Amino acid sequence: MKTFTQNEIAKFLGIKQPTVSKYFNGKLEISAKFASKLNKKFGIPFEFWENPKLHLQENNTKSKKSEQVMKGAKL
Repeated sequence: MKTFTQNEIAKFLGIKQPTVSKYFNGKLEISAKFASKLNKKFGIPFEFWENPKLHLQENNTKSKKSEQVMKGAKL
């Protein structure tokens, strides 16, 4: 899965990176228009914006668990 930087998302939306950071940290509520654009361009589901911090924490936890499994696997 490709990841995108906040700068790439900001450039696409035509806004500044600190604003994107506020969206992802749940400090600003994202508009339906921006959510739709992000869904079409980056595949970010609408549900993500209901609680972005929670979704980011869940993904981070899953990623760490996957890394632990890979470290323990004998290749």
